[in-house]
Amino acid sequence: MNILIISRKSENERRHYQSRQMARLGLEYRFLDAFEASDLSLEACQEAANNWPSPTLRQDIACFTSHRMAWNAVVERNEKTIILEDDAVLSSDIAEVIRTIRDRDDDWNCVYDLEFVPLPHIMAKSPLWTDDHSGHRATRVFQNRLGLAGYVIGPRAAAKMLQDTKNYALVDAYFWHRSWITAFQIEPAPVVQLRFLEDSANKAPFLRASEDDTFRPKSKLGKHLMRLRLELVKARNLLRAGLRSEKRQIQMDVAKFALDRDNV
Repeated sequence: MNILIISRKSENERRHYQSRQMARLGLEYRFLDAFEASDLSLEACQEAANNWPSPTLRQDIACFTSHRMAWNAVVERNEKTIILEDDAVLSSDIAEVIRTIRDRDDDWNCVYDLEFVPLPHIMAKSPLWTDDHSGHRATRVFQNRLGLAGYVIGPRAAAKMLQDTKNYALVDAYFWHRSWITAFQIEPAPVVQLRFLEDSANKAPFLRASEDDTFRPKSKLGKHLMRLRLELVKARNLLRAGLRSEKRQIQMDVAKFALDRDNV
């Protein structure tokens, strides 16, 4: 399966870390040069902020644009792809997860979330499938508000996502709430951002402190209408979940995440 890592050209330490990690796991990959927040004009930032009710940073817009670039690459290669952000740490058994997902004949709108985040999700009470060899399982997700550091998407879903994101949105929140997506969480989660691993919260190369200006929608009425639409989307997802779901934390096995201590 194709692996695409979104990374800024100037992030030498992150790229070195990812190269070592991929070599250790025996995985082939490509870097995708991320969109640079510094290339955004004030006008472009304000135009983007007018399309989202919450405060918007330059980095948010750059992240949104970078994932759109990744989806375009998925469409061009016409194959199921793992998209990673460059602070993603992978589990020692992720190759088994990749093989299982690669060999499945899933519907075009099936997207797999590989990532652990420390917020509860609303999920089905039982998994759709379980890999008997590795023990990994895929469970339907009805509500997820955070995280795009590691996911699997196919070309038709990527093309549809490009159509849906012609205007700016906070990319992870927007992505997981598309009505046409059938999203599944892989557990134990084989991807986690370094900042969520123990004793790594203050490792400078993996933190980007923002001193940027915050942009907000100019129209108060527009802001409230956008907020209402988002709440309606959440309500729709909860109705879909019904009695089939539960709210819980994502499971992960910390012992399977070996940090490269020389590069963190």
